[in-house]
Amino acid sequence: MRSRIPVRLGKRSVIVTWLISYISVLLVPMMISGAVYAATWHVVESEVTRANESLLQQTEQAIDSNLRGIERLSVEIALNKQVAAFINATKPLTDNDYYELYSIANTLRVYKMANEYIEQIYLYYKNSDTVLSTRDHIDSRGLYEMLRQREDMSYEEWKAFFDKRYMQEYAPVRMKDGNQTEKAVMYAKSVLLDNPDQPGAVILFVIKDSKLLENTTSSNGSAVAVVDKMNRLVATTDAGSDAYPVPYDRLTEEKGFLYDETGGRKVAVSYTTSASNGWKYVSLVPAAVFDQKMEYMKKLIYGSVGLCILIGGVVTFWFLRKNYVPISLLIGSFATKSGLSFSGGSNEYHYLQDALNNTLTEKEKVDQRLKQHHNAIRSHFLRGLLNGRLDRNVPVHESLAAHDIRPESDHYAVLLFHIEHYGKLDASDYSEPQKVKLLQFIVMNVVEELAAQHHLAFATEMDEWAACIVNFRGEGDPEALRRLAEQTKRFLLEQFHVPLTVAISGIHQDLYNLPRAYVETLEAMEYRLVMGSGEVIGYDDLPKPAASGTGGYYYPLHVEQQLINFVKTGDYERSKAVIEEILSMNGGETPFSVAHAKCLMFDLIGTLLKTMDELGAEPKRRVMEHVDPLNRLIACETIKEMEAELRDVLERVCRTIEEDRKTEANPIGRQVMEHVQRHYSDENLNISSIGEAFGLTPSYLSKQFKTQTGEALLDYINRTRLEAAKALLAQQALPVAEIARQVGYGDINTFNRIFKKFEGITPGKYRGVAGPG
Repeated sequence: MRSRIPVRLGKRSVIVTWLISYISVLLVPMMISGAVYAATWHVVESEVTRANESLLQQTEQAIDSNLRGIERLSVEIALNKQVAAFINATKPLTDNDYYELYSIANTLRVYKMANEYIEQIYLYYKNSDTVLSTRDHIDSRGLYEMLRQREDMSYEEWKAFFDKRYMQEYAPVRMKDGNQTEKAVMYAKSVLLDNPDQPGAVILFVIKDSKLLENTTSSNGSAVAVVDKMNRLVATTDAGSDAYPVPYDRLTEEKGFLYDETGGRKVAVSYTTSASNGWKYVSLVPAAVFDQKMEYMKKLIYGSVGLCILIGGVVTFWFLRKNYVPISLLIGSFATKSGLSFSGGSNEYHYLQDALNNTLTEKEKVDQRLKQHHNAIRSHFLRGLLNGRLDRNVPVHESLAAHDIRPESDHYAVLLFHIEHYGKLDASDYSEPQKVKLLQFIVMNVVEELAAQHHLAFATEMDEWAACIVNFRGEGDPEALRRLAEQTKRFLLEQFHVPLTVAISGIHQDLYNLPRAYVETLEAMEYRLVMGSGEVIGYDDLPKPAASGTGGYYYPLHVEQQLINFVKTGDYERSKAVIEEILSMNGGETPFSVAHAKCLMFDLIGTLLKTMDELGAEPKRRVMEHVDPLNRLIACETIKEMEAELRDVLERVCRTIEEDRKTEANPIGRQVMEHVQRHYSDENLNISSIGEAFGLTPSYLSKQFKTQTGEALLDYINRTRLEAAKALLAQQALPVAEIARQVGYGDINTFNRIFKKFEGITPGKYRGVAGPG
């Protein structure tokens, strides 16, 4: 019977736990109270805002309506014939002019009575410096004394304001009536004449600011103000305000709501903009209005919080007493099983935390070690699937789950990728194995990403290839496999300039058939010898043994002898025609197997070697030295590559034989050769530049050089440069791009292409064979 170890809980931990629980119990009601307070504040704020907006809209409608009436009156006065006729009057005025002024004054009295907003109407005739109102006849200086925008405004500034060619605007002014000065709003409109040389006249409507807001009521210390487009106070209900307290620049929208500190008090500002004249109608409400409505809610919330504190303390203590007992049992269990001792004065939670941390730390270390090797373990498992090394004693679903592989169907296929060229990585400083590993990593990630759109894909490395297992969602689709292969091939070619050959297996059911699918991709990849590199080859596209196993291939003895004879005579064109005939006969409608393709390649190489043996010692030496036909042909991986190399080798051999029949070269040929030997490192060296150096046209120089040496001038330039490049590749550790530049090739891609054309391998591979060390 297991003995129970008594555990004594620390008093400090109990107190801390009680306080934490108490605060937690209080936190929820306090948060709710805060939310209720915020919501109430928002409701009060919304009510006040709606009330202000309604007041401002009514004020805007009333004022805009009366202002539009004044603007219509200004148009009527401007069109009045009697008003317009007096514009031409000049000083001094005649008796008839004074009579006309009397008649015009009566007319103005009629217009003034039409709108109760109008305090006075003035007509300012610039030509005669006459100002006429409903009751006075003064000049411009008298009007300046009675009506101007600022006390400190000079007469010249005032005069310049009215001397504008055309004006139609509102402006706040100060109007003197005896010893009293009142605020008012002036609307000025020009009366235009047909003759632009005439000074014209200005109609002035004066409106007291008290009239604008006389029907607008405000309470609770709030105020309503009107501000024009130039940030000038037009009118306000606050008689003690001398200027609008909120900057006009803050009122940037058509309408809105904001808070502002002004005069030592916080106010809520609501505003709207008139669409007719651009005036801002602004309401200012002290923030204290909101505080009064919220005072009751504050008292209610404080009471609720106090009640929560009282009830929360009792409830927390009861729950703590009830729920703390399991902790003592848990500590006793840890103390018994983990071997960690616990003293009564220590913190129980720290003890539990340390015990759990020790357990979790060990688990994390194990997980980290597994994660570090996850990719390698998963790749090993996938290689085992493809090679048929699946352990049948372990349930397959457990093995898949352990490597995070969850198939969605029983239909599988395999893709195999062969990297034909390193592309952009060819000029990098990576070693050959590093380039292969990096490109395999890129291919695996790309194919998994593309396949994940419709299927599941699991990629791994298989020697020099990258393999991908495709698990279909539903029935297998061969066309989907081919599209996936084409997309992957196209992406690598466009982004990294890396050509791929892709082999596709058939679609198989059951995971245990993956080794068969992998073998099918190997057979399809082997058929690359026939189809050439950079293709997508499906296993179902391969010729069947019944069609290709017994047919043999076309290369009879008489054709071989005919080829030998043409080569020995140096007839390149006819030799090339025989090669093309052989390849076309074997590449017709009858399927061409891999075995037959290999045999044909070896036969053609043997024929060339036989021909070389029948040449003289010196021609053979020169051909082997400059062309190296055996290594170039054996390095070919496809029939297409071999066809290109055969043509180049045949041309070199035929040229060598032809040279033996010619007499000693003309001095121009030797001079050109010496010139090329001296200047081959110049990137601008070409047939045209050589022609300029010798005073000959490019076409004539090329023809003479070919006639005298038996070799094309461009080929001789490339061959001279490549000889120098091979020496650098074999002796120095310079980058391939730098070597290409030193021998006259500005573009490394051109250098790689020409090097492989003449030498049969790329510069990188040549360095691997002939390089230092």
